[in-house]
This record gives sequence, structure tokens and C-alpha cells, in this order.
Amino acid sequence: MMFNLPEKYKVGKKVPMKDLIPKEFKPDIKKKIKESVKGVTLSYQIMGEDIPSLVNDEYNFQVIQFYDFELTDIKKAVFIANLYQEIIKSACVLRLHNASSEAYSFALKRLNQNDNTQIVVTDKFVTALYPTALPSSDKNTLLRELAYDNIKNRDNKGAFYFEIFLRAYILTNDKVYAGAKSFLSKPIWYSMSKLKEVYPLLCDLASNKEKVQKAVSNSEKMKLNQEIRQAISELDKI
Repeated sequence: MMFNLPEKYKVGKKVPMKDLIPKEFKPDIKKKIKESVKGVTLSYQIMGEDIPSLVNDEYNFQVIQFYDFELTDIKKAVFIANLYQEIIKSACVLRLHNASSEAYSFALKRLNQNDNTQIVVTDKFVTALYPTALPSSDKNTLLRELAYDNIKNRDNKGAFYFEIFLRAYILTNDKVYAGAKSFLSKPIWYSMSKLKEVYPLLCDLASNKEKVQKAVSNSEKMKLNQEIRQAISELDKI
């Protein structure tokens, strides 16, 4: 059962392979999908207005879907996750697994401003790998933090999904900022503006730390280190 979702949201419907692969895909991509994916199930979907929908010019959150992808090789998880987050228009969580390992995929999407039948994926990531069957404290933490009853912001489905996304992002990137995990228990989750403050700061911090590793000149390193300290100090205040 994914994230202790209520029974009323359970679907448990297998997705036929022919519906899984868009016709317009090139033969080599189709072949790669067929070789990588054993089967897909739409496990759950949060529908109805218990958590209100969010529909405007920028977003269309009427449903949040939870898919289960069984893979032949877990090494294909990132390729499959990134591909299907672009194909599936609704906000969704993908669980990708083989017999021994599993990972979860999340993505933020908005409507394409030129064609609102299409989506634009603005941010996406895949978690670390967790053992499928063996006990794992990291996996238990993820499942506990993302459990349905633990998600605080129910203003609308957009806020609800963003909270799931951010909790998973923090756990996946907890080494980037020493106090990252402390956010999980802070009362920031009720405030969308607070969450929208935390997320870009963590992203900038991660990207600047990566850039410092690659920086050649000392002046570039100094500038990046200054930006890193600035982001840390802003995160410390939240």
C-alpha cells in the first residue's frame, strides 16, 4: 500500500502496454520501454473534492495519481521516471521497482501557456534506491513522512502534492543542508509561501555546491561559497 492512502482512492488497474507507449514515439524509444518495463499499475488516485481541486490558467490539479512500474532492471528507473513524468499530465508519484530495489519519482508540472492541453515539467527528481523487501530505516522514514495522514496542507490538491514533493526532496537531498530534516517537523507545512521559500533555497544550495566542485578559478569559488553561506543563513532563519 503506497503512503497509507485511504481505501476509497484505491484503483489497482493494470495499464495495457499499448496504452503505455505513445504512437508518436520513435522505434528505438519504444523498444527501450518494452525492454525496461514489465508492467504498470495505476494503484491509487486522489479524486473528488475532499481535498479541493486547483484549476486556473497555470495549473490543473483535479487528480493526483500513484503508479507502480515493475522494471526488468532498476538501472532504468531514472530514464523511465523522467520519460513518464513528461507523458502523464496529472500530478503523480511513480514507484519504480524490480525484485530487489525500488525508487520513487516526483515532478512539478504546470500548463503550457501556449496550449493548455499540454504540460511543462518544471522540476523533477528520483529518490535514492531502497531495498524492496529488506527492512530499511531510510525507506521507513520516507514512507512515514509521505503518509497520507502526515500531509498537513490540504488547501487544494496542488498544495497537497507540493508538500509530498518537498518532503521527498528534503529526504533525498538531506546532505545538502545540515538542518534539512529539521524542516520535516517544523510548522512550515501549513504555509504555501514558506514552502515556496524553502524549496528554491535548497535547490540553489544543491546546485551551487555542485558548481563549487567544478569551479576552476578562485574568484568563482569565492563567489559561489558566498552564495552558499547566504542560502544557509536564510534557511537557518526559517
